[in-house]
Amino acid sequence: MPLLEDLTVYEDGDRYDVYDHSFPDEDAELGRGRLLGSVVVTPEGEYVPSGDGARFEWIAPAHTLDDALAAFVGSA
Repeated sequence: MPLLEDLTVYEDGDRYDVYDHSFPDEDAELGRGRLLGSVVVTPEGEYVPSGDGARFEWIAPAHTLDDALAAFVGSA
């Protein structure tokens, strides 16, 4: 389980790609680490996490990116 400080987020419009930079991936772009998934902003303004790394519960509907990132880090 990655920690919040292990995540790197890249924005592309209404989509945020989430990477775990503490876990190198040989196939990934240099410095990005392993792709965990993405967060998409809906027209209603909700942040929806998805992907293999989005396996933990989060407060739904998420109204901020930080709330949606909980799906990738879980809680201790």
